[in-house]
Amino acid sequence: MHKSDAGGVRVGLVDESELRAAVAEMTRRLSPDLLFVERTADLTDGVELVIGATRDPRFGAVVLVGLGGILVETLRDTALALAPLDAGAAERLLRSLRASALLDGVRGRPAVDVAAAARGVVALGDAMAAHPEIAELEVNPLLVTPRGAIALDARIALLPK
Repeated sequence: MHKSDAGGVRVGLVDESELRAAVAEMTRRLSPDLLFVERTADLTDGVELVIGATRDPRFGAVVLVGLGGILVETLRDTALALAPLDAGAAERLLRSLRASALLDGVRGRPAVDVAAAARGVVALGDAMAAHPEIAELEVNPLLVTPRGAIALDARIALLPK
């Protein structure tokens, strides 16, 4: 289950009392081992992508790119490639998305740093190649802005021993 669907994310808290109330409520309802408090990223000029990789028993490391964030499952705009990839192949993979026009800026929004996103895709494929103990890697969302890309959330799953 996505952490947003489980009520595991709260945004827009403006002061300490709101933060304390949110922590108390989430702790009561979810009983988490750990909570993170982070400043919310500015999404104004960005495009949220998902980038990931999985280890297929037949093909090896497979990389995924797509529109990400909370709508990743809804939009289902993704593309796959075998890893490792070079920067050119990663950029072509990103540009193969149906909504790739968002990367170049639409309706007055600026173009984003596609090369930075491609470097993230390459790094995921390289990590899979260097670490055979990794079953899956996912960054969702990878916020890509005109100034670069930043992973806002990530998950790593290891193969069973």
